[in-house]
Amino acid sequence: MGWRGRVARRVSLRARELTEAPRPAGRPIKPPLLLFHGWNGSSHNFGAWLPALQPHFTVVAPDLPGCAGVTTLPTPHTARAYAEWALRLVDAQQIDRAVVGGLCSGTAIALAFAALAPDRVRGLLLHTPFLRPGLIRPAIRAQLALLSSPLGVLFAPLRRSTTLSMLHRRLFAEAAEVDAEHLAHDQADLLRADPAAARDLGRDLLRIDRTEVVRAWTKPLAVVLADGDAFIDAPATAAAVRLAAPQALIARFPGGHGWTPAYRKHQDEALAGLAERLAELV
Repeated sequence: MGWRGRVARRVSLRARELTEAPRPAGRPIKPPLLLFHGWNGSSHNFGAWLPALQPHFTVVAPDLPGCAGVTTLPTPHTARAYAEWALRLVDAQQIDRAVVGGLCSGTAIALAFAALAPDRVRGLLLHTPFLRPGLIRPAIRAQLALLSSPLGVLFAPLRRSTTLSMLHRRLFAEAAEVDAEHLAHDQADLLRADPAAARDLGRDLLRIDRTEVVRAWTKPLAVVLADGDAFIDAPATAAAVRLAAPQALIARFPGGHGWTPAYRKHQDEALAGLAERLAELV
């Protein structure tokens, strides 16, 4: 059994907000699903996912170091460093094996975790996977390159300007299609994120090709992609995943990276279908 003990544990959204509830008699323990949020984000990113995932998994969604006010790591914030931190987290929570997933740059951390400790991973769930630098949209690659350069220090004051941040989102991240509540929370996350940690991860995304991790992966793999995503080339990413891992379950849906009602409806349907199939396989 992947989860030790007789108690089903669920982390609401922050790892430190652990709650426990006795498992009803005769009901199997749902496999744990460890999720990594995206760049400069927080566990709030997964709030819309929970209705699709919780019928099948016990969701563990921590806020990452350097994000949401969480203390930074003592080392550069690479995907590998985050994976090492996450391994200590699951050890502390007594999770033997889990399904591991992520959103956007969080998928790089999920893949790093799978490479670091493959025996601890039952399967992978990747939403908008950052598979290799060449699949990141040119405009986003340019931004990450600028962020990683000496000029990247200007990011710290820039992020404090709501007007400039909104302009950036409208130009590069479909902010015009995102509802006001999500935009407000995204801005709050941005203000609480550590700029140096963001630069570390941005540099890592431009440097590492994770295709070999996917190619070597023989366990269940589920991928969710929005065809019009502003951050990665979704059709090319889907093709790359199919080539590297023929066993992958891939769900694509219309829309982009924005959190609109229509986007969430398509996403929920894709996630619900994949979660059910993935839970059967792990």
